[in-house]
Amino acid sequence: MLKAILFDVYGTLLDTGTGSVEAAAKILEQAGRPDIPPKAFYARWKQLHRQHMAEASGGGRPGGFRNEEAIYHLDLRALYREYAINSDPDQDVGIMLATLGNRTPYPETGEVLGRLSPKVQVCIASITDTEPLQRDLGRAGLKPHKIYTSEGLGYYKPDPAFYTAILGGLGLQPQEALFVGDSLLCDVQGPQAVGIPACWVNRRGADPGAAAPDYTVADLWGLLPLVGA
Repeated sequence: MLKAILFDVYGTLLDTGTGSVEAAAKILEQAGRPDIPPKAFYARWKQLHRQHMAEASGGGRPGGFRNEEAIYHLDLRALYREYAINSDPDQDVGIMLATLGNRTPYPETGEVLGRLSPKVQVCIASITDTEPLQRDLGRAGLKPHKIYTSEGLGYYKPDPAFYTAILGGLGLQPQEALFVGDSLLCDVQGPQAVGIPACWVNRRGADPGAAAPDYTVADLWGLLPLVGA
């Protein structure tokens, strides 16, 4: 019996838009490097961000777990070395950090979560830091039953401990939960690896490749038939 839906947030409930690429463009402009394409720079930033998260998850590095804000600083320092940018990364990263906590919900998010809440526990399961996530949820008027973040748990997706810690906190077996998100790695294959069924929110009609979601929906409306809401 389904007792809880665990939602990814960014790209699933909230639209990240183009704010990150715009922030990257502003950082490059301020650093005097118009020769570097912002999209390529941000794509490389995302690669480093995932790598640094994997290294920090669970405190597997000397010094223990590193939260996402600290990782953003680490990312930009590495990028400035890689691109030979002569500027202060720890100051410039504030441009990117200012975009956090300012994301907007998809049009259907509020109504769908409102209709799901009487049926199951609606929980947040996000890799972000807690404070900017709470700002985003508050601005969107979303009131989940439980909020779990990587900063609170000490693990990043797709570390199996991220998902099992949430199950333990809820007192649920894997089959009693459903993970919903837009990332095939973090929101489908990650939870499936610990036995949690996964629903892929595929807003762009992408090919899942080797991944095999238990369910696929084009937007959040597709969740309602799954729980009879």
